Amino acid sequence: MIDGRFELVERLGGGGMGLVWRARDVALRREVALKEVRPPDPLMDEHDPDAARELRARVLREARALARLNHPHVVTIHHIVDPGKNDYPWIVMELVPGGSLQDRLKHGPMPPDAVARLGREVLSALRAAHAVGIQHRDVKPANVLLREDGRSVLTDFGIAAVRESTTLTATGAFIGSPEYMAPERINGVEGEPRSDLWSLGMLMYVAVEGRHPLRRGTALATLAAVLNQEIPPPGRAGPLGPVLSALLVRDLEARPDAATLDLLLE
Repeated sequence: MIDGRFELVERLGGGGMGLVWRARDVALRREVALKEVRPPDPLMDEHDPDAARELRARVLREARALARLNHPHVVTIHHIVDPGKNDYPWIVMELVPGGSLQDRLKHGPMPPDAVARLGREVLSALRAAHAVGIQHRDVKPANVLLREDGRSVLTDFGIAAVRESTTLTATGAFIGSPEYMAPERINGVEGEPRSDLWSLGMLMYVAVEGRHPLRRGTALATLAAVLNQEIPPPGRAGPLGPVLSALLVRDLEARPDAATLDLLLE
């Protein structure tokens, strides 16, 4: 039982930045998703306690900012469990039962009009977060949930600070999803909202083409491809092709901003 109120039912997923649980809110008698936030490097508390303290504080700040958002394509944060300065928070979110875009793409690519519609929905979620000063930093199919009516919901905003805290563990292992990361972020530049738009462009490319153009056999090979290799022109995208080409340019300043992208996706 978490915080005397949330009963863990089953593990839904997780990775280097925490676990997600299906839980029951015994006070309101409803099911929720419970994110157990953890730093990607388990040795952070021991090796860099100041950074660990700042990470806890930033996770709480970003989660509270996002909890104030009321947006149809941003996952709703119901509650934050703050166990104190010596542990990391739990983030209580709405449970979206329809699965993820990653699950959907296992059944094959999507038609261009459906991808454009999904892209505008995710873009609207990103614009809402950017407006309160939060970049997502991990836009990928696994973080786009699909409601039963087909509408998309962007999740895992609350761990953006965890992702930014480090990209390498103490053992040198890479943390995150290099195939969706903007080149400037791989190069260690903080980036700006348009860095999230590169990730959105790659997500749409994968959704319409059914394959990732730069994924290689290892994380290091994928990183090198994202930084240096040419992206093959999409073959199935139709009218979406020029939009993807405009987004997936390595020059940050040459990428369209969110307002321009919204018009291109109409």
